[in-house]
Amino acid sequence: MAKRKPLQKSNPVGTLESQLNQDFNKVIKEIHKGLSTKKHSPVWTGFFASSWKVQTMAVTATEKAEDFQPWKSIKYERSLDFFARQKAGPPYSKQTPPSNPKIQIRYPITKTFNIKRPVFIGNRAVYAAYALEGGKIQNFIQGRMKDIINKNMKEKKGKLFLAKDISSGFGTSKDGVRRSEINIKDYQ
Repeated sequence: MAKRKPLQKSNPVGTLESQLNQDFNKVIKEIHKGLSTKKHSPVWTGFFASSWKVQTMAVTATEKAEDFQPWKSIKYERSLDFFARQKAGPPYSKQTPPSNPKIQIRYPITKTFNIKRPVFIGNRAVYAAYALEGGKIQNFIQGRMKDIINKNMKEKKGKLFLAKDISSGFGTSKDGVRRSEINIKDYQ
């Protein structure tokens, strides 16, 4: 039979906090992985789905697809198609999506996060505010994310922020709210 640790030498608070941190990091990694898919993010070139980032401060959206390969080539190909259609004149047919969108996680999670500090999940694509209009991310937040939290968190505690820094003002509310705060304890 295994020997029990004397009560004065055990650290139940430390053990609980350690478990919370492990669960919290599982949730963060699964959310990041889920957002980086065609199912949960809008995909044209694949740049947006590839540009999710997790960090302890707000994520700024400053990157353009045309600055990174292979998305630069995919966007260039689609631009040539668009201008060829314009040159041909009416009637204009709807532009077809690229046949080869590329999704690859550009910002893998290498850090371990602490339940005591807020964590921000945001997208680095400069057009993130427009990409959010399609509803896939909102559906993920309202549906799949709750399942991820309930599956991985034994104790509900911590704060995640799904954010898009909207410096242009597009997409902000009257009171200037720019982030969606998600209290994990609300997902029970």
